[in-house]
Amino acid sequence: MSARIFTLKWPSALELSHAQKIGSFVGFRPDIGYIFRVNFVKCANLSHENYEELLSKFGIKLTEKEKQFIESLRGYDAFIYLKGPDLVLEVKNERRVEDLLRAGIINKEPRYGTLRVLPSNLWNLKRRLRSKGLRVKLGFRLDFKVNVRITPSFKLRDYQMEAYERWKKAGYRGVIVLPVAAGKTFIGIKAISDLQLKTLVLVPTIDLLRQWANVIQSRLNLPNSHIGVFGGGRKELRDITVMTYDSARIYAERIIKKFGLIIADECHHAVSPGYSRVFRLSMAPYRLGLTATPFRSDALHKLYPQIIGAIVYEVKPKALQIKGYLATYEERKIYVKLSPKEYSEYKKLMKVYMDYCKRMFPHIKDPRERFKAVLKRAAIDREARDALRARHKARQIALSTERKLELVEKLLKKYSNEKVLLFSRYTDIIRELSRRFFIPKILHDTPKNERETLLKLFREGKVTKLATAMALDEGIDVPDASVAIVISGTGSNREYIQRLGRILRPKEKKAILIEIITKGTIDYDLAYRRRRQEIFEEKV
Repeated sequence: MSARIFTLKWPSALELSHAQKIGSFVGFRPDIGYIFRVNFVKCANLSHENYEELLSKFGIKLTEKEKQFIESLRGYDAFIYLKGPDLVLEVKNERRVEDLLRAGIINKEPRYGTLRVLPSNLWNLKRRLRSKGLRVKLGFRLDFKVNVRITPSFKLRDYQMEAYERWKKAGYRGVIVLPVAAGKTFIGIKAISDLQLKTLVLVPTIDLLRQWANVIQSRLNLPNSHIGVFGGGRKELRDITVMTYDSARIYAERIIKKFGLIIADECHHAVSPGYSRVFRLSMAPYRLGLTATPFRSDALHKLYPQIIGAIVYEVKPKALQIKGYLATYEERKIYVKLSPKEYSEYKKLMKVYMDYCKRMFPHIKDPRERFKAVLKRAAIDREARDALRARHKARQIALSTERKLELVEKLLKKYSNEKVLLFSRYTDIIRELSRRFFIPKILHDTPKNERETLLKLFREGKVTKLATAMALDEGIDVPDASVAIVISGTGSNREYIQRLGRILRPKEKKAILIEIITKGTIDYDLAYRRRRQEIFEEKV
């Protein structure tokens, strides 16, 4: 219902008393006086004649629809309804909810004094109101039950079941952290089959969109008519819907009260500013986050408890290797040097960057903080932009030296009988590898059909070498390889974990991860950093 406002310029004590019986105090303005909003729950606790008489004193005449609405609220102390993307709370006695205002569960909208609540706080709000003895009515219908019987055809491994039970014990909310290739998807479909609720599965990529839909259909024996795919050109909202984070962000208001369970795959994306709004606008009481890399360098992982739930279970790769669920592996670092010509150009470019840093930011010693500072200056300072360009060119030289390609050729000969994945930071290097050694490549612009064909051939062993530039790091069901060669990469620990996971499916022999690192350059620092799991705390 829309807000009905009335004002009192110079009210008597009796007039104030009457206003408080049928309205909520909004505020006071010297030019207007006391501002009140008609409180329909208060009216419902008075007789029909009484509230109409009081309202008429303030020049308010109700419509028949408003009168019927008031009658529907009889016997209730609080009413919660949906208005736009927010919930609105109407309560008989606002003093009973002052603690919820202080706690931030409820916020008072300044113009009309309405009590606003995030949809994600619905269940906490209802529980808190009922604990106060208040009778609560909802102004909307929630129907989370699926319209089909779900019959699963799979069994969880022991660690998957342990993770699932921890999630249940935490109130069906929380984040589960498992290594790449440890079967996180099966925990999600276990939750769907047990709860039998309308479910939204959120994923970061189109490839994961299709993978989840296929697994749900095959493992839960669901007809396609009950599985929706939303993203990549399709817009289907069904009992079980798989949706990209981007689509959910755009259509967040369409899914506010549709789903009872949200599964956030690769949930480190979920806490980003754009995507976290999706979770705040959803009334889903049950939430499951799945990831191999829960921590973020911007510390936004601290938002997990608010939007999904805290981390409830984590297992390291070594524990699963001991049980045979993941392959054992060894890591090898092979160092190369730049040619004299390359090294001279590298030093010259880095000097441009470092000279600018020393001149502008002599007090900043941490290379990452220094880089951030230059990045901020780049919007207003041409020299900062020149320094960044110089650093970028120097980095390309270090990460893409011809010596690395020569070494790759030797490694390809050495592991000619193995399935090998090659990773690089730069597409130019992958294109050159593909051209020089006749290796199939997968890049971001590789057509879907070609990508699927190459992965199928790799899975079947008809293709044994595959090269990629940042296209298979996350969200792709990559067939298992026994050797991974990292030609170059960023300093991201998440990238490192994803690439390592591509060789961890169980096998008889050890898997091998090889990193080719250019000595005496920024490449050395990047290789060191990506092995460190850094959790950046907020500075107090």
